[in-house]
Amino acid sequence: MNRLYISFFFGLFFCSTFAQLPEDYSSTTLPETFASPMGTIFSSDGSKMFVWTNAGQIFLFNWNGTQYVMQANAVLDISDEVSSYRDFGLLSICLDPNFNTNGLIYLFYTVDRHHLLFYGTPSYNPNTNDYYKASISRLTRYKLNHLQSPMTTDYSTRTILLGESITTGIPITHESHAGGTIMFGSDDTLLLTTGDNASYSTTDTGSISHTYYQQAINDGMMRPEENVGAFRSQMINSFCGKLLRLDPSTGDGIPSNPFYDSNSPRSPKSRMYAMGFRNPFRAAIKPNSGSTNPADANPGIIFVVDVGWQTWEDLHIIDKPGLNAGWPLYEGQTTLNSYYNSGITNPDEGNQLFKNLCNQPTSFNDDANPANRRFTHSRPSITWKHGGSVETRVPWFSGTTPTNPRIGANGSPTTGSEFRGNAGIAGTYITGTGFGAAMEHKFMFTDYARNWVGVATLNTSNTPWISHTSTFAPINYGTGIVHMAQNPIDGSIYYTNIFDGTIKYFSFYDDTLGINESNLSSINFYPNPIENQLNISGIHEEFKLDIYNISGQLLFSNEYDNRKSIPIKLNSGLYIAKLSFSSGKAVTRKIVVK
Repeated sequence: MNRLYISFFFGLFFCSTFAQLPEDYSSTTLPETFASPMGTIFSSDGSKMFVWTNAGQIFLFNWNGTQYVMQANAVLDISDEVSSYRDFGLLSICLDPNFNTNGLIYLFYTVDRHHLLFYGTPSYNPNTNDYYKASISRLTRYKLNHLQSPMTTDYSTRTILLGESITTGIPITHESHAGGTIMFGSDDTLLLTTGDNASYSTTDTGSISHTYYQQAINDGMMRPEENVGAFRSQMINSFCGKLLRLDPSTGDGIPSNPFYDSNSPRSPKSRMYAMGFRNPFRAAIKPNSGSTNPADANPGIIFVVDVGWQTWEDLHIIDKPGLNAGWPLYEGQTTLNSYYNSGITNPDEGNQLFKNLCNQPTSFNDDANPANRRFTHSRPSITWKHGGSVETRVPWFSGTTPTNPRIGANGSPTTGSEFRGNAGIAGTYITGTGFGAAMEHKFMFTDYARNWVGVATLNTSNTPWISHTSTFAPINYGTGIVHMAQNPIDGSIYYTNIFDGTIKYFSFYDDTLGINESNLSSINFYPNPIENQLNISGIHEEFKLDIYNISGQLLFSNEYDNRKSIPIKLNSGLYIAKLSFSSGKAVTRKIVVK
């Protein structure tokens, strides 16, 4: 059994230490904490940061030139509509590419059944929650009053793009596996990952008693033909287990999608871009990697981490329409026998066996026809194993036979370190040199259960996609990492920890910050890390002390007469201390504040 819990073990967390990160990197914690935070997103210039919680609230931080300052009240609150139990809640948000002009924000969330059935009627009570029953997931757009201070929401602009009625949403038939992440492609189309919404604890081929399948059918949330459990991921006429691609204005499918039907633009097949996922809770996109024209069917290179079941966590890289990630016929690189040999048929396609509709590949080449790609398993770019043994595998071929060598093994196309985990989380594609020139163009990812942070070095195409893996932060560095995002101001990587409610960020210190310096090796700062006092040895004259953050912004400046001990009051993190002398010489040192 493997599921992604977002609402328990709050007392179980670990403290991170700076020494565990690569040299020149540090981790800093924001002073604010939240109840079950789900992630952070930034405006294009980084001047605004939004934090959202699974309960359905969104909070704003404004950059004041040196730090983010939190607005007192939530920018948006739809907690009365959101069902925030087990793995459910406000799962993802994203800003419109033209947010600085139009103020539009998009939300993907699970809907409380009581709200779904009774909102707008005398029977509705905003304080009532109806959990552990069938409901739907919904995609909604709002306009923020983004030029006002404090920023608020114009709730009259609420527009439901997917799930406008009880019969048009993504059906929820159990307490997990809703997905999902929303993000924009290079072509300004809106992308959404959805889960299979099946049982996480057994082989679900339909009619499982502990699921809500019958209620979902009775209420019209799900067609009777979709009562095939996890196999919904293999049905083009189901929203479940998909990567959807929508028009952000209307919610309709994009005409260049592989199964678009102009007579039914809001149907599941018209909105589907890729398929075959279990619980793709987190996904990310390589910025500017696709076409700007929606007709090209190329929104960019998309990283989807699918939370696995029995044995494997999967990282899929989706670079074209129609690809099939294979769930539940496959987990990891190989078949999952409990589903593959179940004998379940697809009622939408002449009751053909599901296993006959998706075969293993014979090469890395994909079918030229996007509509035919669903018939071949698009194997994950990397898989890591559950349990006690460290094992990580990648796709490869021996002639036309698919193989799955371990990373670093003889004959493997991928070098680096192996790892294990239980709930994979897609992180972020690193752009620019603000996070270090050596990290540019790499993909950072993590595991919610093991809380390490890994880095993948990428090839330019699927030969396979990943050439090398390395560890950035060791096991238990985070406390339930559920999201990662890069700050456009300085390139730092923000990571959200749901167990202790913290937002933290990794930062890089570049020795070429532009501070004029000469290295005076006899001068030392101690202890390092420091808490509230900086001691300096090797000084025998008057000096000026300047302290900068890693972006080169001056935070502290004072002159001293041969003083050896100086009180320091700074937030935890990495800083640059510069001593300047009347001779014109200067020395800088990195200091870490606990």
